[in-house]
Amino acid sequence: MEIKIIKDSISKQELMKIAKEKFGDFVKAVVDVKQGIMAVGGELHADAEVLLVEQCDSKREYTWGINL
Repeated sequence: MEIKIIKDSISKQELMKIAKEKFGDFVKAVVDVKQGIMAVGGELHADAEVLLVEQCDSKREYTWGINL
């Protein structure tokens, strides 16, 4: 499953589609609380965090893993 970086918003419908592809009823995500962006999808929170760090210059101290 591809990890998506969300900079604006994501619909509940799109989150449900991503959930069905992997875990069925939830999506793993990592939020950069300083930049107000998040990465959704993937198998591990760590994968999403790496993507934010590499592509969006996020700092690890501002990232939090969550389940939606």
